[in-house]
Amino acid sequence: MFSLPVRLVVAMGAAFFLSSQLDSSTVSIFYTISIILKDILMLLLPFVVFSYLCSAVLNLQGQATSLIVGVFGLVIISNIINVFTAYGASYVLFSFLKPISLEAIKSQTPIEALWRLPLSAILTADKAMLLGLIIGFVGNFTGVRLITQVVDKLKAWTTLALNITFIPFLPVYVFGFILKIGFEGALGTLATAYAPVFFLSLFTIQAYLFFWYAVGCNGNLKETFKAIRNMFPAWLTGFSTMSSAATLPVTLKCVENNTRNTQLTNFVVPATANVHMAGDGINITLTALALLVMSGSPLPSLSAFLAYVGAYVVTKFSGSGVPGGGMIILLPVVEKHLGLSSELCSLVATLYILQDSLMTASNVAGNGALAMIANKLFAKKFTARRPDEELLRA
Repeated sequence: MFSLPVRLVVAMGAAFFLSSQLDSSTVSIFYTISIILKDILMLLLPFVVFSYLCSAVLNLQGQATSLIVGVFGLVIISNIINVFTAYGASYVLFSFLKPISLEAIKSQTPIEALWRLPLSAILTADKAMLLGLIIGFVGNFTGVRLITQVVDKLKAWTTLALNITFIPFLPVYVFGFILKIGFEGALGTLATAYAPVFFLSLFTIQAYLFFWYAVGCNGNLKETFKAIRNMFPAWLTGFSTMSSAATLPVTLKCVENNTRNTQLTNFVVPATANVHMAGDGINITLTALALLVMSGSPLPSLSAFLAYVGAYVVTKFSGSGVPGGGMIILLPVVEKHLGLSSELCSLVATLYILQDSLMTASNVAGNGALAMIANKLFAKKFTARRPDEELLRA
């Protein structure tokens, strides 16, 4: 009853209703609160990126370097493909939409923030990513326990800071931005215009997943449908829990039914569950591009989109484990590289969280497909032990 999606729905409904009841001064106060919350996120972001990305690399110790490179290379390639799928779909599908210029219906009294935090980030997110990778690999190969201990402490502190200063106030953050847009006259039009985008996104994600399951089954349609049916319990669990982590035990069992390779499943699924999110990549990108078109702006050029792809791929490795991290950490990437305003970025986050059940289920299904592809490529490195070997080990 008090889950985040429910609170967001309440916040959006309240903002939609109050946007026509409040004066510009009151709206400016709420908008300022949202801006301050965003400033807090920007201050925390480099520490979140560094600690989570560095921790992810450190946790790979004990695995063969070639295997790590192979599996995570596959994740990177897959993330690039699903983001470009959204880009291609936007060019094909958005040509049938009627772009609505939000600028044309804005209020003559635009809302501005009354105050901003007079602080700047100590470290940029890009540099934090690079530093996290370097220190993670140094710690991984040298085995210095102090590095792991310090990084784990920093990770715990940044998670606590997010849980105290930002995550609980996410509905407030969304409320201020949507109140601003509603006051300026664009919210109702935007809600109506997004409905077809939701169905286009859903269709694109399911078609994308079906294709990769077919690849994993060598194009055999009967085996493809069987593999999808085997993954359905994990899909349903992901849909109901809205958590890839909570779904992990079911995902492991379902993937093992498809790969028949316990060792591979036990490595690939947990290692990639929070860094390979096919549903997120397509939905976030498609939603951001749709809102960009609705705001009256053209789709980004290929060169501009390539910068977004690079930032997206690296950022995905630093969002693992953060509550809502898949979207929260991507907000600056979407704003900087796709050119969305702060208001539209908050809408991307809101629309994403409202679709969280479907996106989590799609992410789980995508991880199942990735494990099947990994099994085709790396199965020899995960040769199952014979029963007599297991008995000897016991």
